[in-house]
Amino acid sequence: MGDLIRRLSGGPSAGYFDTASIGLVPREVRQAVADCYDAMGLGTRGALRWRPVTERARETFAAEFGVTADDIGFMASTGEALNAFAHAVPWRPGDEVLVLSDEFPTVRLPWLELGDEVTLAEVPPLAGDDRLGALLAAIGPRTRVVAVSQVSSFTGTTIDLDVLGAACARAGAMLVCDGAQAAGAVPVELSGVDFYVATGYKWLLAGFGVAVVIAKRESLDRLKPSLLGHGNPPPSAKLSYGHLNLPGVYALEAASAVRRAIGFPEIQVRVAELAQRIRAETAELGLLPVASAARTGGIVSLAGLPDVPAAVDRLAGSGIAVASRGGRLRISPYLHTTDADVDHLLAELSAVR
Repeated sequence: MGDLIRRLSGGPSAGYFDTASIGLVPREVRQAVADCYDAMGLGTRGALRWRPVTERARETFAAEFGVTADDIGFMASTGEALNAFAHAVPWRPGDEVLVLSDEFPTVRLPWLELGDEVTLAEVPPLAGDDRLGALLAAIGPRTRVVAVSQVSSFTGTTIDLDVLGAACARAGAMLVCDGAQAAGAVPVELSGVDFYVATGYKWLLAGFGVAVVIAKRESLDRLKPSLLGHGNPPPSAKLSYGHLNLPGVYALEAASAVRRAIGFPEIQVRVAELAQRIRAETAELGLLPVASAARTGGIVSLAGLPDVPAAVDRLAGSGIAVASRGGRLRISPYLHTTDADVDHLLAELSAVR
């Protein structure tokens, strides 16, 4: 891991704690996108170059997430994938979609315009940002879909997908999960998840315009897509209806190769160590982490600053990139983050406080 992390560290990545907004794209990814356009410059002859790349991308993500290559697809974004799913469910009168009231808009909004027969039920997290407990308590006989972020973009709290998936299965509901703030940073267990989407431009380091879509075959077979094109002519249950974003798939495959060379488990351990250190030492400064230690993902969200946007601006002036989300200071380190970066962050946060 050492050589790759040293190469990815320093320069523009020094002091960068905002992967939860946009991940830093490695040079291998930039080169891969150029290679894709070279292949497309050959017209149909270029298919001999790009087809192996798309196959490798499916295989590598299948291996990373413990599914089969047939379960892997690619769409333009989390929003496209969730909207396609929402409009493919054969809804019944009285059906309910369950979400947390502070969910990211991409997870909450696709269910609003599905007709009068579908109700969007929004429940607040329980005390201590217990997001899982709130959902488990709210699942009922009308629940058809539970939609959730594995890691909250606003609080950094993780959801146990095994426990939630088991509860959904008992209720006959489908579990739909946004993995934008999880995939590439924390362990992902998908045995209980029907539909999982991870955007490319955050922890997967592949830039905008592409997302990894993981769907169980038996779950897809329960759908009837209404967004149709040459990619999914009836009776196909596929949600992707157009061409692949080939440059995006090239980027995903190249970024996955970079992460695989470091080691997926090693990255997850490093992210956890960084987040727990930041969480513990900012608490000593009087800044209160929202997520508990046991439920902290790769994001540390801090309460206790009276003017978060001003703090973000001040930190930026010191070369530190963080974000303001939900009235809190959001810090998201990644594999490029050094211990010296964290030392600098903590010193500047002490001054800000």
